[in-house]
Amino acid sequence: MQRGCMPYSPDMAGSLVGLAVGFVVLALVFGVIERLFPAQRQRIVRPGWWTDLAYWDFTPVGTGAVTRVALIAAVVPVLLLAGQGLDPERIIRGFGPLSRQPVWLQAIEMIVLGDFIGYWMHRWFHGGWRWRFHAIHHSSTHLDWLASVRLHPVTDIIGKLAVVLPLVALGFSPVATAAVVPFLTLYAILLHANVNWTFGPLRRVIASPAFHRWHHTSAAEGRDRNFAGLLPLWDMLFGTFWLPDRQPTAFGVDDKVPSGLFGQLLWPFRRDHGRFTIPR
Repeated sequence: MQRGCMPYSPDMAGSLVGLAVGFVVLALVFGVIERLFPAQRQRIVRPGWWTDLAYWDFTPVGTGAVTRVALIAAVVPVLLLAGQGLDPERIIRGFGPLSRQPVWLQAIEMIVLGDFIGYWMHRWFHGGWRWRFHAIHHSSTHLDWLASVRLHPVTDIIGKLAVVLPLVALGFSPVATAAVVPFLTLYAILLHANVNWTFGPLRRVIASPAFHRWHHTSAAEGRDRNFAGLLPLWDMLFGTFWLPDRQPTAFGVDDKVPSGLFGQLLWPFRRDHGRFTIPR
């Protein structure tokens, strides 16, 4: 190896290959279902396609790495304050009465509690300075599975910290989430898919693509609605549920968000883009 070259990392190469293979599989699966059950007819290479494709490189690698570092840096003080130290075995096992429950029960409790916290964090991001960052996610004017990872790193970091830290502080075992994280990730992608699914009799039990598409609409009737990521129960309890028997047709934001990846990453920090149009 030449001096000055980056050292070859089999783990890094394997991760990149895994991401590429996963993306191809998702593209094939969602390419089929979005053609069979489209909520809207749209071209594959539609406006914003290249930007969303760039996010599929940036979000898993760039944002994901920064978020992991932030989580570790924040979790360590929480564990120390709880008197647990940094023993890896204890961290994995959890602590306190909640960690002594069956793993499947912990997983269910963590999903429900995490979704509840996520609901309120999502509402919080729809106001004030937070909207500057969350508007990036809403800026896609054509909603499909590809737009699901259009996320500003600030939104991802704050949102995940808000969910993870309380769960760690309560003593839940991280092992309990190991099996459900891939499902929740895939489900988040499904929610953004360009399909007309409402899940029929379960439309008020579990979030559907139709439910989440109304959250992304630029129409006034859908703004500040349907914040839940999994359980519409929270929206029904707190008056933000909205799922009429028709599909939204317009998406995006009124804010003048740049169209490219790097412009969007810098946009929330700029002082020259004028007043933010916060949804009402």
